[in-house]
Amino acid sequence: MWDLSFLQSKSYWAAGLMGLICPVIGRHMVMGRAIMLGLALPQVSLAGVAFMFFGAALGWGWCTAFKDDATRAFAGAMLLTLPALVLLALPRRSVKLSEGWLAFVFLAAVSLTNLMLSSNAVGEVYIEDLFHGRLLLISDTAIITLAISLGCAFVFAMAFRRRILLALTDPDFATVSGLKLTRWNVILALINGSVVGVSVATVGPLVTFGFLILPVLAVATFARSLRTHLIWAMVFGVITATAGFVISYHYDLPLGDSVVALGCAGLAIIHALRAIFCR
Repeated sequence: MWDLSFLQSKSYWAAGLMGLICPVIGRHMVMGRAIMLGLALPQVSLAGVAFMFFGAALGWGWCTAFKDDATRAFAGAMLLTLPALVLLALPRRSVKLSEGWLAFVFLAAVSLTNLMLSSNAVGEVYIEDLFHGRLLLISDTAIITLAISLGCAFVFAMAFRRRILLALTDPDFATVSGLKLTRWNVILALINGSVVGVSVATVGPLVTFGFLILPVLAVATFARSLRTHLIWAMVFGVITATAGFVISYHYDLPLGDSVVALGCAGLAIIHALRAIFCR
């Protein structure tokens, strides 16, 4: 099952990369109290993918310039994700207003995706596979692109982790300390947007959101320091990806749904154990 020559091993390595590095990016959203942002962004990326297929069906030249479906999906995901995240990541005055607008973005993206795919059978089948995380036929180019994107984001997050955490957790003190808050928010938005866009185009929105949020929330129940939280979140993501792949392989289930369901079960079990031991 782990041999690179085996057909399904590529899907495991894609899920393993997501489980290892996505929790690092997901911490930014959880600590910045922007979990709704993590829910809305993958759907915005999916709407971008649907837009590219919609344009190709209508014969738009710049959409038909991409010859294969995977390249078209990457271009569409990045087309909407980066500008949307930069706009949403700018300093917000009201948390309630921000959550309301994020819900609006999510609903608009869902409805537009369905409308654009209503008369496009090719795009509908491709996006349905993305939504369920069916990674059986993932290409080598897609895995390489995913690895490069996640690797660059991981290096950046580790190199500037103190500035990022300060900007996310205490923006007032960060401003007093001389940190250019708006600049760092935009840089962070570009990094997060690149990861979300490439991940959605490769494994779909369900798996992307699951790996961004579930390991971070699960480990937060028992971690006592930021370093411990980071390490165990990455471990939780890799374990979830591996166990989900084994279950998907043996029982012939969609990999994405298996991984996310297992992550939700792990989160529920950890909270139940914490409640028992605390009592």
